[in-house]
Amino acid sequence: MATTQEMQSRIESYARQLAEEFGVIDASQALSWLDAVETQAVAIGDALATELVRRKATERPVAAAESSCPECGAEGRYQGERERPLITRRGTTRIAEPEYYCPCCRKDFFPADPQHRG
Repeated sequence: MATTQEMQSRIESYARQLAEEFGVIDASQALSWLDAVETQAVAIGDALATELVRRKATERPVAAAESSCPECGAEGRYQGERERPLITRRGTTRIAEPEYYCPCCRKDFFPADPQHRG
């Protein structure tokens, strides 16, 4: 998805605010002053990307049909929300998602991510 013009304007505004918060750039551990600036900018970008992924990953609703066990098809018992790590290209974050238990298979499962078994 490309950014919309409105998003781009907000990004530019936020970047101006963050640039003011940078303060003095310490280039003593970097290859150059620009390398130090880029390193700090990349760290901020990574933190933003990780937070966006965390927020979007946790908003996916689980349909009733998805509460069936992926192994045997039995109706799962809702166990509540369980927090787990989510490894992204920008780092690890934590998400909470619905956890179900299959009484037939005696396993936990997560409908939002069929690959992740308890």
